[in-house]
Amino acid sequence: MIKKKLRVNTKQKSYDILIGNNLINNAGNFLQNHIKNQRVFIITNKTIHKLYYASLEKSLTKKNIKTYKIIIGDGENQKNIKTINSICSTLLNYKINRDDTLIAFGGGVIGDIVGFTASITLRGVNFIQIPTTLLAQVDSSVGGKTGINTKEGKNLIGTFFQPNLVLADVSLLRSLSHREFLAGYAEVIKYSLIMDKSFFNWLVKNKRRVSKQEVSYIIEIVFRSCKNKAKIVNKDENEKNIRALLNFGHTFGHAIESLNNYKKSVIHGEAVSIGILMAIELSLLEGKIKKVVEEKVKAHFHQMKLKSSIPKKLKSKISVPKFINAMQSDKKVKDNTLNLILLNEVGNAKIVNNFSTSNLRKVIKKHIE
Repeated sequence: MIKKKLRVNTKQKSYDILIGNNLINNAGNFLQNHIKNQRVFIITNKTIHKLYYASLEKSLTKKNIKTYKIIIGDGENQKNIKTINSICSTLLNYKINRDDTLIAFGGGVIGDIVGFTASITLRGVNFIQIPTTLLAQVDSSVGGKTGINTKEGKNLIGTFFQPNLVLADVSLLRSLSHREFLAGYAEVIKYSLIMDKSFFNWLVKNKRRVSKQEVSYIIEIVFRSCKNKAKIVNKDENEKNIRALLNFGHTFGHAIESLNNYKKSVIHGEAVSIGILMAIELSLLEGKIKKVVEEKVKAHFHQMKLKSSIPKKLKSKISVPKFINAMQSDKKVKDNTLNLILLNEVGNAKIVNNFSTSNLRKVIKKHIE
C-alpha cells in the first residue's frame, strides 16, 4: 500500500516517488503507466536477485510486461567502465529500442550504474528506480545523479539523468544488515543537519523506534529525506549552486573511500558518517558552530552507533597530505579551490572555500592518528 507520494519537478522531467510497505508484490500496477511498451530490462545484483527478483517478475508478468534480467556482482567495485560496457553489450544484443525501459533493482551502486547506462544507451532510454537499501531510498535513487568510479576518484564520470519513477518499498529493507541500515541512516542525518532542524529533533526523539526499524517510522524518514532532497533538486538539478549542500560530509567521505580503494571494510554510508563528523569538527574550529551543537550531534551518532572512526588498518596507510590530495580529486574542486559544506547550526549549512588549511589539517590528523 502506498503511504506517501512525492512529486519531483526538474527541467528534464517530472516524476513521482511512491513510498510504502510491501509494494513489490503490486509493482506491475505501479509501473505499467510509466513504461512505453511491454518490455523491461531488470538490472540487479546476485543478492537482490536471490531475495526479491521472483516477486518483481511475477508482478510484472501479471500485467503482460515481458522481463529480461541482467545480473552483476555486488559492491562499489562494480561501478566501473567495464561493467557499463558489459551491460550495454547485453542490451544491444537484445536489440533494445528507445521505447524499452531499464529497471534499477538494488542499492545505490545499481542505481548509479543503471542510470548511467540508461543515459548513454541509444542516447537515452527510460529507466525506473526500485531501490532496495535505505541509502538508495533516501538519497541516491532521487535526483538523477549517475556515475562510475575511476582510479582518479569517485563518480568523476557520470551524467544527470532523471528516472521515470521511484518505487520505495520499505519491506525490502528487512533483509539489510544493521550495518547497511546505519550506512543509509548517515544520509538521513545529513538532510536534517543541512536544512531541517525539526527533522533532526524528530530523529533524536524517536531514535529507539527508528533503530528498531518500525515500519511507520521508516516510511516517515524516507518521505522526509526525499522531500528535502526534492526541494533542492527542483531548484538546482545540475548542481550549479545549492545542490552542492547535499555533499555535506561527502568530500571527506569520498576521500576515505578512494584511499581504501573502495573495499568493503568501509562502505559508502560509513565513509559519509565519518565525513559528516569531520565536517562538523571543522565547522567548530572555524567558529561557525558552538561546542554544544557538536556535542549534540555526536551524542546522536553515539546513541545510534553510527560509524565515527577510520579503521586502524587504513589509518596506517594515510598521511595528511595523502588525504588532502584525495579530497582535491573531488568534483567540488573548482579553479583549484576545494569547496566544503560546513554547518552554521543544525538545519543550516553553507558552501565554504575560505576555511583555514591549518584547521583542515588538524581535523584530518585527529582522525588518522
